[in-house]
Amino acid sequence: MQVRPDININTRFYRDAWLEVNLDCLEDNLKTIHQQCKKPLILVLKADAYGHGAGVIANMLDSYDFVDSYAVANIDEALNLRQSTNKRIMVLGITPDWSYGVALEKDIELTVCDYAAAEKLQKMAQDIEKVAKIHLKIDTGMNRIGFKCEKPEEFLDIVKKIDILFNIKIQSIYSHYSNADDHPTCASQTSKFVNFTDDLTYPRHIASSRAARMINQEPFDFVRVGIELFGLDNPILKPVMSLFARVVFLKSILPGEAVSYQSLWRTKRSTKIVTLPLGYADGIPRSLSGRIKGYCKDSFHQQVGLITMDQMMYDIGDVEDIKVGDTMELIGPHLPIREWSKLANTISYELVTSLNLRLPKVYTRNT
Repeated sequence: MQVRPDININTRFYRDAWLEVNLDCLEDNLKTIHQQCKKPLILVLKADAYGHGAGVIANMLDSYDFVDSYAVANIDEALNLRQSTNKRIMVLGITPDWSYGVALEKDIELTVCDYAAAEKLQKMAQDIEKVAKIHLKIDTGMNRIGFKCEKPEEFLDIVKKIDILFNIKIQSIYSHYSNADDHPTCASQTSKFVNFTDDLTYPRHIASSRAARMINQEPFDFVRVGIELFGLDNPILKPVMSLFARVVFLKSILPGEAVSYQSLWRTKRSTKIVTLPLGYADGIPRSLSGRIKGYCKDSFHQQVGLITMDQMMYDIGDVEDIKVGDTMELIGPHLPIREWSKLANTISYELVTSLNLRLPKVYTRNT
């Protein structure tokens, strides 16, 4: 059994590759975001908190009084999260009607986007003598899910019909920006949301923390915080996740020798190659082969050859002090994940959620 000697939390794992989640950075980000938004927060912990571990994070952040509730993508995520927290949990996606019973039993709050769903939920709640807590979602321009009404009066009529259902309790009305970086788009959606909801008294929310900095959220009751909680794509926040692996093999090779499948990379000089025990099955995009670096012993080293399913190689040149067992940083203070996302022509969201596949997580503090 292997234990990282420099980790100040009692976490054990067997692999020579792991993710580290810095809880101090997480809490600092939470406080910074709340200071900026000045609203109670709904923390979006979908996709296992974007790969950071939803249960651990919810358990730690429960005590913050400005954290109103948590949100996840689907009923299974909600049920998993319920094992770690008694705080309110809402499902952002569509929940199939055959799951209504377990949602009611575990006090999971569901998004409702049409009156037929509300009727089915009312019947289930009535049959088992429960009250279903729901959130009504309005489609203001995302064209994904939500009530698609042409006029405010149409939506108001639907709300009135749902409101009289005895076993239904509306918790909030919300919408979602389609482009949180585009002020005109957000302003247009905000205007529509206000027009459709200003005559109602239910709590309202529409913005992520990023959008809340751009569009005035004073009329609304909550701000939803997702990826920014983890310090991604915002230079004033602290990245929470790092990726490390130990060198498991070291070899010297001659000029002209190939490394990895298909012999796509050949050395032009005598050099040393180290192997790390992780690959694309751990969520590292194969498309980054030969394009990323590692950091070890105060220097950067180029990844070479195709990234394989379970292993990847780095050229360390003639460095003498790197040996089997040494730790290499792949993502972290010296190698921010945004560099990977640029190279892979994707977003950091995709990368951090993919890295969640089979890598163990270690939760650390700065002191």
